Amino acid sequence: MAVALCALSSRADSASYAKVIRERDAVLSQILAERESGRPTGLADEDAITSDRIALYAFRRDVATSVAEKLKNQELIVDAREKQLASIKAKSRAGTVGNIDILMATDRALQAKQVLEQLKLDER
Repeated sequence: MAVALCALSSRADSASYAKVIRERDAVLSQILAERESGRPTGLADEDAITSDRIALYAFRRDVATSVAEKLKNQELIVDAREKQLASIKAKSRAGTVGNIDILMATDRALQAKQVLEQLKLDER
């Protein structure tokens, strides 16, 4: 009897967890879509869009059940961070941001690459 109750409880917990995961993915996706909807009018905050996109990819990486899915989402994070770094370097050439901004963006890109490399090592 106790084993049956544990199995039922485990299934309920699993279903509850899956529901929360689906809901959070939907909310993060909606947040990103809302931010991106400002692009046609020129009111989009590209830094916020990048942050929201990375939050979505990081969430998906963290809840992924396969290493391949974790790697795919981390690669998306690396790509977003590299694009962000390129944008900041362009702003620096225009004189609108300082060296500290480049250094911080470089660190974020390297951190994303570090996580990717760690995932690759863990896969072996």
